[in-house]
Amino acid sequence: MRVLMCAGRHYADRLTCRQVLNAFQRLHKISVLIHGGHPLLGGEVEDWAREQGVDIVRYPPNWQLHGKQAERLRNTFMLNDSRPDIVIALPGGEDTQALLAQANASDIRTLSINERN
Repeated sequence: MRVLMCAGRHYADRLTCRQVLNAFQRLHKISVLIHGGHPLLGGEVEDWAREQGVDIVRYPPNWQLHGKQAERLRNTFMLNDSRPDIVIALPGGEDTQALLAQANASDIRTLSINERN
């Protein structure tokens, strides 16, 4: 299964990230893990994928070319180019919500993970 994992730029809960990936992997074999080069979780996502023998596809935003629109433009390109079976979203902001909306509009399954208080 091709899984696109996303989160808000400032989200940094590595434990939850791993728990979500482990739980999903128990239910559905992940063959490719797609992510946007998250500054705080990108390394954790890739470490998990390597440990599991899962292929990795990274789409970092091009800040130099696109400025403030870099993440939103990257998200649209990443969603269309990577062809995920599902998008798993950890907590995030407007760009994360926009990515989920685009996935839903394209009939791509989504799974949103909310913070527990």
